[in-house]
Amino acid sequence: MNKNIVINQEQYEKLVQIMTRNYKDFFLSPSCRQYMAAYRFEKRGREVKVHQEVVAGVMPGTISHNRKELDEGTFGTTTRTLRLINPLSAIEDVYDSPHTKTVLSIGPRTEMELLHLVGVGFLPDNIKALDLISTSPWIDTGDMHAMPYPDRSFDIVISSWVLGYSRTPQKAMDEMLRVVKDRGLLAIGCTYNPQADQVDYKAAEEKIVGTLFRHVSE
Repeated sequence: MNKNIVINQEQYEKLVQIMTRNYKDFFLSPSCRQYMAAYRFEKRGREVKVHQEVVAGVMPGTISHNRKELDEGTFGTTTRTLRLINPLSAIEDVYDSPHTKTVLSIGPRTEMELLHLVGVGFLPDNIKALDLISTSPWIDTGDMHAMPYPDRSFDIVISSWVLGYSRTPQKAMDEMLRVVKDRGLLAIGCTYNPQADQVDYKAAEEKIVGTLFRHVSE
């Protein structure tokens, strides 16, 4: 039995109509998010803004590493945010009314994470983002160790695999707790590294080693 799905012209046109009426569903596809974010970046002339007032807590090489990936055309993983945003969007209070929530994305670099938030129901006007490198007017340039937002500004703060870029992750966490509202939500992604004690820091001198986490208490 042939299991290949073939779409004819009539079906294609119908699908386009459906997607036009429900444009947010478009951003639930990782490939579509990547395409749209890359397209918008190219349309803006690949403009990149870099935060200049970096505090001591930022790991050396963070900006150059991320800027190099952009310059080389590496736009980042399309699936990493699935591990953070999908469980977040399943929480009843978020699932029932994402359009009422304000959310801060820390360290998205590109618009892909922000488009994912739109896909699960957050309104674009309620989404802010902060990064040392910005590829979009949607992303403020700034440092997570000294965020330019008032206390208790956001219902939700997302830290997507950025704490490893910090020498002082407690300071970054203090800032997240400062800007999130009372009884708000923090969604934090970190890489578990069971071999953290075996890292050769001298050999890794030219790379970003970062703060390595082995268990939840750290």
